[in-house]
Amino acid sequence: MSVVSLKPGYEFPARDRAELFGNDMLVYTHWVGNLMFSAAAAFRVPQGMPWGDFKANMLDGLFGGDAPAYRQLTPENTRWTLNDQEFSPANDRSLADLGITHKDLIKFEQVS
Repeated sequence: MSVVSLKPGYEFPARDRAELFGNDMLVYTHWVGNLMFSAAAAFRVPQGMPWGDFKANMLDGLFGGDAPAYRQLTPENTRWTLNDQEFSPANDRSLADLGITHKDLIKFEQVS
């Protein structure tokens, strides 16, 4: 079924554009292959937040609900991607220093 717009050309500014977030940004994170999390989760975080804090306060809090599988993830057996490019997070570096920007998608999965 096709859809016909009654007001073609209607344009409006997005409500999630970067300039509305100040020093914060939206970061999407997806656990690939875990059926409990079928889609990416969105987090509003400061750009200067260290990766270690992001993982401990955001990822561990959400994904730790599937504790047995999440506890099996280690730096050696987890593949991280940032916008589908290989990514190596470092606990002491900020999200901005790692190249993470507004509305980026971080994926992780167990590889062994």
